[in-house]
Amino acid sequence: MHRSTPRKLFASTLATAVLAALSALPFAAQAATTLRFGHVHVNGELAAELEQEFADNVAKKTKGEITIKVFPGEQLGKEVDLIQQVKSGALDITSPSMAALSNLVPALEIASAPFLWNDWAQAEKVIRGPAFQPIFDELRDKHNVLMLTKIWYWGWRNLTTGTKAVNKPEDMAGLKIRVPESPVWVEMIRAMGAAPTPIPFGEVYTALQQKLVDGQENPIPTIYARKFYEVQGHLSMTKHMLQNNTFIINKRSLEKLSPELQKILLDEAAAISEKNTRLQQEQETKMLEEIRKSGKTTINDKPDRAAFAAKMAPAYKNLEARWGTANLQRVKAAVDSTK
Repeated sequence: MHRSTPRKLFASTLATAVLAALSALPFAAQAATTLRFGHVHVNGELAAELEQEFADNVAKKTKGEITIKVFPGEQLGKEVDLIQQVKSGALDITSPSMAALSNLVPALEIASAPFLWNDWAQAEKVIRGPAFQPIFDELRDKHNVLMLTKIWYWGWRNLTTGTKAVNKPEDMAGLKIRVPESPVWVEMIRAMGAAPTPIPFGEVYTALQQKLVDGQENPIPTIYARKFYEVQGHLSMTKHMLQNNTFIINKRSLEKLSPELQKILLDEAAAISEKNTRLQQEQETKMLEEIRKSGKTTINDKPDRAAFAAKMAPAYKNLEARWGTANLQRVKAAVDSTK
């Protein structure tokens, strides 16, 4: 009969005790997940503050089962680079505009279509609704990218010009307007009757100052932060385009989490998005008043938006093939039904 030595018996008892202790630990303590979140916003910007708050809230709500490590200010690359990294799985989360995300699925650019929306409530309802879902499905199925939140209000884009006030499309004749290198901007400015002139974003202030272009268009927070109003005599509140950002996540990064943890991630993204919308809109109003008080630019609060919108047919015609006829018709129908 085999007899265990005291040393072997002690080792066996110790091993059993260790295994019992480990099995008593919460599962998450053995398999905590770290997600990497890269974005382009710099510290001090509202968006960057809220993105960090989102990460902190997720860690708190999951009791440390999920840690989100945030890399702000293009530390991991520019906006389009971060999108590609999420697609490949090299990065878990980023927060691009829908226009930038259209590099993967062109129809996402429809959210930025000129003069499509009457107001934010309408845009939010349609973007969250069934009209956009097939477009988000294509992003998932072709690129392994899922939406954490479809809504992250950035602002209405408005037009600034140097010496010529703009109230109607006819006022755009002969003007060179800076645009990003994107088809929707080029077609929109051309339809307005001006010459679209692509210039890198970092060079816009100098181009305006040196009168290489006559004007530019951006949301109020950008016009304010970049001080474009200092070198532009006129600001026309055309609200010609909505800039909406998103939170996206790599499909595998989300699916490796338990359903309970997935829900927390989605709920916290929705909550911080709602907070962002409220704060950004409040901030937008305050910034516009600061621009007005500066006396450096004259603000036209009520340009003839209907006249501008009536000029957009050629732009939509030229962009339809890029976006897909079915996608455009479905979104337009949803817009019409919410007026």
